[in-house]
Amino acid sequence: MTPPNTSYSALLLIAGTLGLFVAILILQTRRAATGALALIILLLALAWWDITYGIFWAGAPGPTKYFWLDITYVGAVSVPAALFIFTLHLTNQQDWLKRPLAAFIYIEPVLVLAALFTDPYHGLFFAGKRVENSALILDAGPVFWLNVAYSYSLIFFSTFLIVRAYLRSSGIYRKQIGIILAGVAFTWLNSIIFVLGLNPLPGADNTPFSFTVTALTFAFAVSRYHLLDLIPVARDSLIEKMADGVLVIDPQNRIVDMNPAAQNLLNINTNLLGQSVEQALRKWSQYQKDSPDFIQLQTEIELGGRPKKHVDMQITPILDGKGKKLLGRLIILHDISKLKRVQSELHHLANSDSLTGAINRGHFMELAAGEIERAVRYKRKLSLVLMDLDVFKKINDTHGHASGDQALITLKEMCTQGIRPMDIFARLGGEEFALLMPETPQKKAAFLAERLRARIEATTIKTDTSAFKVTISMGVTEFGSRDSDSLEGLLHRADRALYKAKAKGRNKVVIWDARMG
Repeated sequence: MTPPNTSYSALLLIAGTLGLFVAILILQTRRAATGALALIILLLALAWWDITYGIFWAGAPGPTKYFWLDITYVGAVSVPAALFIFTLHLTNQQDWLKRPLAAFIYIEPVLVLAALFTDPYHGLFFAGKRVENSALILDAGPVFWLNVAYSYSLIFFSTFLIVRAYLRSSGIYRKQIGIILAGVAFTWLNSIIFVLGLNPLPGADNTPFSFTVTALTFAFAVSRYHLLDLIPVARDSLIEKMADGVLVIDPQNRIVDMNPAAQNLLNINTNLLGQSVEQALRKWSQYQKDSPDFIQLQTEIELGGRPKKHVDMQITPILDGKGKKLLGRLIILHDISKLKRVQSELHHLANSDSLTGAINRGHFMELAAGEIERAVRYKRKLSLVLMDLDVFKKINDTHGHASGDQALITLKEMCTQGIRPMDIFARLGGEEFALLMPETPQKKAAFLAERLRARIEATTIKTDTSAFKVTISMGVTEFGSRDSDSLEGLLHRADRALYKAKAKGRNKVVIWDARMG
């Protein structure tokens, strides 16, 4: 078939006009949408290709005998680049356009066109093998074949990205990309038909038609499924950049995917992909103990390291489309270390004396109740020492309230330095303190109290304005083995012994006995 051919020319002109119309429509309605500019350029390039090729087949005269064929290449070399750029936007791979690759994509069509229009001087495009009125080039120069290879490479990578996006998408996104994939597949079908010699238009290049069908399917996706308005969020944007850690495990509890946040949070690397989550995450001892099968739950776990990390972990099963078969589990890890530190600080403030930092009365009563319950259960000894700073009002009056505060702080520091980790020291209020000593009989408690009393008596307290010594009085008692004993009874007896120490002249340790009441 050789030009003129009115029917073929009319089909091309109609296709080009339709592509031009759709490009204008998208320009007017969706110009600001992601990928809209690339799609408009693709449609305009196809319209140019179709219309100029249609004019060639109409047999219209031109300034030169190859004019109409030559200018079709403006569209032909632009279409693969525009398709590739549109695909990058569609699949959220726009970052590629910021690299040197972008410059080559934009420059290659210009270089090819320059070689084409200057071919008479070097023969790199047609190599002197061009045949007049031939609409197909079956033998040409190196630039022509390099451009063919380059163009099909762009189309191939575009197809690969679209297929990958289709497999990863769902819902309306899957329908969008499915239509795009069908359109791209049509161009490959056309290429296969051409290679097999089954071209329904012998002597003509039906590539513009195939790409026009592709572009019109894109336009259908725009109008029917809101393509460009609803671009699916890619994994790289959603998962890779999440602040929360994301792990995906298969039904055998093997790690199949993780994002950088998970790697940083758990201090692991991608070399652990494919390994069991129990082996990879050895620090999850609490979670392994509570949930060895990784069932759906939300819990808090403590990881190792300094400072310690606390993580809120949510596990969601990943099911198939029917909601029956387990495909794996999604683990979301949210770092709550800062929150836990704040909670710990608030807990400390709520349970501590603001001046001395010792446990306050309310928290002491809670801890003491627990220790009494333990002493009863295991039949262990438990002793209480109540202590009171002697003549505290005189210290304030003589040396000032700042010195009185320093005396209380010094008392707390000396007491906490000389006790065991299991002992509980608290400020009950004013100048009164308590020391609860688990697994300690009364005589040993009195001995330790006497040693502490002597250390305090020998200590000089220094402030910016004065130096002075203080003494303390102490009352000691032991928790009774009888069922009627209680925390209130223990406090009462220690208080009576303390009162006796004060009555005896202060700076003494007195053990309670029944005569004190």
